[in-house]
Order: sequence, then C-alpha cells, then structure tokens
Amino acid sequence: MKRINFSKKNLAFNIISAVVLLLIIFSLIVSIIGYEGFTNAFEKEYKETTANMAYTATALVNGDRIDDYLAEGGQSEDYLQTKERLDIFCQRMNVSLVYVIKVDTSDYGRFTSVFNSVGKDTPYTPWEIGYQQETTNESYAEIYKEIYDGTTLYGTIYRTKDLKGAPPHITTLVPVKNSQGEVVSILCIQRPMSEIREQRAQYLVNVAITAIILAIFVSIAYARHTRKSFIDPMRKITDETSRFAKENKQGERLGDISRINEISTLAHSIDKMEEDMLHYIDNLTSVTAEKERIGAELNIAKIIQENSVPNIFPAFPARKDFDVYASMTPAKEVGGDFYNFFLVDDDHLAMVMADVSGKGIPAALFMMVTNILISDRTHMGGTPAEILTFVNDNICEHNRADMFVTVWLGILEISTGKIIAANAGHDDPAIYRKGGSFEILKNKHGLVVGAMSGIKYKDFEIQLNKGDKLFLYTDGLPEATDKNEKMFTLEGMINALNQHKEKAPLQILDGINEAVNAFVGDAPQFDDLTMMCLELKGESAVKTLTVDATTENLSAVNEFIDGFLEANDCPMKAQMQIDLAVEEIYVNIANYAYGEGTGKAEISVDNNGGEITITFKDSGVPYNPLEKADPDIMLSADEREVGGLGIFLTKKNMDTVTYEYADGQNVLTMTKKIG
Repeated sequence: MKRINFSKKNLAFNIISAVVLLLIIFSLIVSIIGYEGFTNAFEKEYKETTANMAYTATALVNGDRIDDYLAEGGQSEDYLQTKERLDIFCQRMNVSLVYVIKVDTSDYGRFTSVFNSVGKDTPYTPWEIGYQQETTNESYAEIYKEIYDGTTLYGTIYRTKDLKGAPPHITTLVPVKNSQGEVVSILCIQRPMSEIREQRAQYLVNVAITAIILAIFVSIAYARHTRKSFIDPMRKITDETSRFAKENKQGERLGDISRINEISTLAHSIDKMEEDMLHYIDNLTSVTAEKERIGAELNIAKIIQENSVPNIFPAFPARKDFDVYASMTPAKEVGGDFYNFFLVDDDHLAMVMADVSGKGIPAALFMMVTNILISDRTHMGGTPAEILTFVNDNICEHNRADMFVTVWLGILEISTGKIIAANAGHDDPAIYRKGGSFEILKNKHGLVVGAMSGIKYKDFEIQLNKGDKLFLYTDGLPEATDKNEKMFTLEGMINALNQHKEKAPLQILDGINEAVNAFVGDAPQFDDLTMMCLELKGESAVKTLTVDATTENLSAVNEFIDGFLEANDCPMKAQMQIDLAVEEIYVNIANYAYGEGTGKAEISVDNNGGEITITFKDSGVPYNPLEKADPDIMLSADEREVGGLGIFLTKKNMDTVTYEYADGQNVLTMTKKIG
C-alpha cells in the first residue's frame, strides 16, 4: 500500500522532471549551435555601431578650423567648446578614447594631435594639442592614406591589448572634412569590446529562460490533463457526503476514485467515517454514548479540516518582502469557513478567504472541494475572475445539495505590490496605508459561487506600498454577538484593528481575538471566525515624479532617474545612455510642450525583470518626435539639416522608443535592458 501511495504522489513530479531534463538538453544543443553564429553577427553589428558613433562625433568638429586650432594652441573659445563636447560624448558613450589627429600626408608616418578625450577607468593619459607621434604601425598608415584619398569611408582595427595594458578593444577611424568636402583630419574612437562578452552571456541566459518557460507550459498542460483525476472524484465525494448527511444510510463505497494521493485519502476517510458513524448510530444505547462517538468522528473531521489549510507559521520564513498570518475558529467542531495562501511563483502570492453556507461536516467537505479547485486552477494561471468563473461552473454542474460559498480571491505581485482580485459575494476587506489607519476597501461584488452557472466574475486592482497591510475576514467577525445579542459590528472591528495597526500580522490577529473574546464573553457563537492579515514589506518597483515642465527642473529629473538606476544596480554605460535620452526628451517637453505657458511633466520609471521602462507624460500640444526623419550623419555639420540629432541618439541608445497621444496627453515610452 505504501508503494502505491508513493507512486501516486510522485507521478506528476516524475513526468515533469523528465520533460524538463529533455528541455535542458535541447537548450544546450541550441546554445552550442547558435553561439558561433551569434558571436559573428554581433561583432559585425558592433563594428557598424562604432562607425556610426564615430560619424556622430565628427558632427561636433568644425573641419574648417583644424589648422586654426593648431595655430592658436587650443586657446580659442571655439576650440574649448568643441573639446568640452567631445569630452562629454566620450563619457556618455562609454568609449575609451575619442581623438582627432592631423596626419602628415607626405608618407603618413607621423601625426599631430588636435583633440584628445579620455573615458573613465582607462589607462590612457590625454595628449595635449600639438603633440606629435610616429604612426603606430603600417596598418594605421595604410588606413590613414585610404581615408585621405577617399577610397574608404572608415577604417577599423581590432586589438587584444596595447602598450598601456588596455583590455581588448576596437579602434574606428573616420574622416573629418571641411566645408569643401576635403579630408583635413581623422577622428578616432577606441571602444572596449566587453559588450560582446556580456551579450554572449545574455544569449545563454535567454536560452535558459526559454527552457524554464517551456517547462512551465508543460507543467500547466500536465495539470490540465490530470483534471479528470480529481475533479470528477471530488464531485462524487460531495454528492456522497450530501446524501449521507440527509439519509444517514450506507451508500456505494468511494474507494480508490483518484490517482491523487490526497483525494484518495479523503475518499477512504469518508468511507471510514460513514462506516464508523453508522456503526455508532446502530449501537447507540444512550445520549452520552451517542455524543461521545459522534464527537470522536467530528474530531477526525476537524483534524482533516485543520490540515487542509496552511497552519504552520511563519509560513515563508525565507521571504523578507512580505508577512502573512491567518487563523480559523469554527463555531462547531468543524465549520464552513476557510482561508488559503500559497506562492503561485516566486513573485506572486495567491490569497483566498471564503465562507460556505451552512455548518458541520457537509459545509466542511464542500469547503475542501472548493479549496482544492481554487488552488489547482490558480496554479494553471489566469486572473482571479477567470479562476472563480471556472470554479463556479464546475461546482454548479453537480451541486445537488444547493450549497454555495462566498469567496474573495486575490493574487499579489510581490515586486510591485499590485493585487488583482475578484469578489464572489464576500465581505469587503480592510486596508491599512502606512502612517494612516485601517478602513474598509469597497470593491466590485459578484454572485456567490455555486448559485448559478455561467456567471462571469470581474477583476479589480488594489495597490499596496511598503508598510501597507490587507485584512481579510468572514462575517463571523463583525457578527459576533454578546449575551444581549448585540453585534461586534464593522465599526468595532476597525477600532480593534487600529489599536494594533503598527504591529505585525500575528499580533494584529491576536489583538482582534482578544477584543472579540472580551466583547462576547460567555455568549455562545453561531458562526465561524476566520481572519487573515498580509503586510507588504518590499517597495513598489514603479516610481513617479511630477514637476513643472521647466528647464530649471532638469537636475531634479536627473537625480530622480539616477537614484532609481543606482538602486537597481544599473551599469554605468547604460546609465549614461539613459541619462542622455532622458535629458533630450525632458528638455523638448520643457521648451515646446506648452508654448509660452507652463504645465506639468510626469516621469515614471519601472524595472521589469532587468528592463528599465521610462514614461514621459505631458498635457501640451500633441507632437510625435518620432515622425521626424533621422538625420544623415554621413554629411558634414554644415551640410546636414538642423535638428533631429538628439532624437536620433535617443533611439540609438535605447532599445525601444514609442509614442502615443491618449486621454489628452503626449505619452512617450522608452525601454533599456540593463541585466
């Protein structure tokens, strides 16, 4: 018998484990085949991107002034401004060097430094203007000649290291032309190749994530496949228990009606309970014996019921981002209330609070059926409304006992604090905002589960922030009565909650129990008392800043964005690229959105699995900056049309940039992968 139970319990695990193993092997094969092709393609893109960066930098240099800069010794205001722009470009684009040289065209064996900008964390010392040096090697001299002759648009040299001990890098050389189109100097960019290694690692991570997602889909498919293994058996159990509760006669034994160990155990327990209770009833000789025997069976049912809900606390000792505690006190030996909470995945916690019509064993069994259906359907995925719709249809299909249950079901996204919930005729929860007080949170109600098939429930959202608490309960709490039949009431519940609002969930529920016990005294209670309290300890990932759309507030916007990026371990290169894009978009809003008037700008930033999303909103004149054509960066500064370079750089630096006009607002959204 033990071997049979063991195979039942581990069947799903064995199947899913085998599929996951095959997915891992497949992922390894895909990784090996695609690794080489991915590397070659990325190196080609890296080379072209570096060339585009170099051509963009040439737009900052006036080719007509190269000889003047050398003659003036770099003291002119024009030279200093250009030098400052190149320094900023070097820092924000995260390159090692940006320099402009004038080559001796007699033999291309010597050059003179005009500009030289050095990036952060590099071993180089910047050259002074006028510094002269022999050409590094013949490869450089050949590229110099081809650029001056106009036979190539740009040259590229890869190096694993140099005399300064710099890491592997790529050097791209492009011509700097004067207004007549003549090549007067060469601009060089040296860029570290660390991104290639990072992208290779990201490629392998993506393969791993894909394997995990496939494993999840397989698990869901398996869960659906096993529906027949427990839903139909549970219906038989419900029908049998309702029949037995009405007739008190031996029926058809349930036996091994499912491959699921828990359901099979429940069926055997019910068979045994019916057999034992009939045996006790047939042999009753006195009221005392009847109470003792029925009490023994009810005690078994009570133990089964208690073990059907989480009752070990702390429930998730390893989790520091939330705390949850619950309690259930039946009015009789067994009751119809139940609660449940469980992790759907590492970032989603499901919470259930429900109250079955009636009391005693039928209500307790109906409660167990409903609890199992909700739990299993939640693990299959979907919103709370979809889950309750599914559970209601399945219960109504064979609900001969005409029982029903009120249910509040919510799924918390732990990282953001957002709860998606649905309410099937249950009491409204109470919510505590940090620094405030508990209050009833009104929400949409649907029909109770089990009353009518075909009901479509609706979702609603609740946003929790750090330090907020959510309190769930059944009507046995506000309807607890004293000896004068006076109710505890919702007002009494809120007052009791606020006396302990700063405490942890465990202490809050203990305080509520003490308040209820003090109120009711020795008066008997006729309804179950079930409560749950959740405290969110982690911060919401979404941050929002609203400022007057003026250029004076640019520093505040930069501090807001940089603070979020630093808190989320954003790499310096990505932070510089994001800063450049944020500055471009915000300055455009400040200068043009409201014309001569003033208005507000809202900036929101979020981190979703290592992808930073920044959204700008303003109520100014409708304008889509993405409609403007990209500038031709191959042209010189004088030939190129004014404007558009900032948006062009923004699109190059960010992964995606989108625009829409909705609800009277310009909405521009940018994303950047940082991990």
